[in-house]
Amino acid sequence: MRFELQSGRALLVSGPASLMVEKGSAEILGAPLHPKHGVVIKKEKQLPIETVEDSVLEARLGERASYLEIDGTTIPESWYAAVEAFKSLGRGRAFVLGSADTGKSTFCTFLTNHMIKAGAEVSVVDADIGQSDLGPPGTVGLSIIKRPMTALEYAGVYRMAFVGETSPSPVTERVIESIVKVADRAPEDIPMVINTDGWITDGDAVTFKVRMIRRLMPDLIIGLAERDELDEILDATTVPSVKIQVPKYVKARGREERRRLREYGYRRYLRGAVHKNIFLERVKIDGLLKARCKGKELLGFLDSDGLLLGIGILESLIRRRKILRAYTNVSSREVAEIDCGRIRLSCRGEELD
Repeated sequence: MRFELQSGRALLVSGPASLMVEKGSAEILGAPLHPKHGVVIKKEKQLPIETVEDSVLEARLGERASYLEIDGTTIPESWYAAVEAFKSLGRGRAFVLGSADTGKSTFCTFLTNHMIKAGAEVSVVDADIGQSDLGPPGTVGLSIIKRPMTALEYAGVYRMAFVGETSPSPVTERVIESIVKVADRAPEDIPMVINTDGWITDGDAVTFKVRMIRRLMPDLIIGLAERDELDEILDATTVPSVKIQVPKYVKARGREERRRLREYGYRRYLRGAVHKNIFLERVKIDGLLKARCKGKELLGFLDSDGLLLGIGILESLIRRRKILRAYTNVSSREVAEIDCGRIRLSCRGEELD
């Protein structure tokens, strides 16, 4: 399809789709689209293309893809105000808070891109363990981003920590410790953006988020709020905060869509995996034994600092011979410790009950 858009109009595309600017100038969340350079929008994802000047776009839409032409912008004005508030700090930590399907990852991409355009590298911590863009599900990822991105998933992962769950409620302290572990590896002289999960609605969630804020000591909290759902968390801390609008066109995902996105994340980090035996003489497996894994559980292969090298799937553990068989792409030479999560997967990355 061919779209001719006047300056100041936007095109909202839900994948699977690809598009290219043939003429003119456009951007996605502050990342410029260069003529003749294509952009892929995966299934279950949605991206807004904003025109800077009159533009011609060529798009290929896959099955069940959709688009919407919008007169104006998809970006709320309050998002620009939040960018300016963070810029005024010079550097520091921005803690992004909101419930599920409010556009947290989209805003983190937008904020990161605008900070980079202002001349700063940015470290991004993705602590949304159920819908992670940096690292596979069940992990906390850190990236150091130097150029604008249309989506955070295209950034390389600098460090990862293993949690082994896709819901934070059973492992709140482990999630916090994992965020601290990767955040401490980020350069101190550049801004940091911290994306969080969408669990905010009950007392345990409020306690969890307040503890997280106190441990991470952000300089600014940015909350995506539709009403007063964040007030209990914000009132419990003295950290400066700003509330910003939830985008009008945010894509709401059902349980099945979320599962498919997670499975894509597992497969992405299991690419090139093979069935292999790992000898455990010099490998710490306390977490593996404590979990009493039976098979098919997600494994985290850790280095000597406790950081994640990669993931695998448990096939068997022969304790007498100290041999673990796993489906993984991790080199056993670097592994100092193996941990076991409670997520169970097939070798095709499909979640098992």
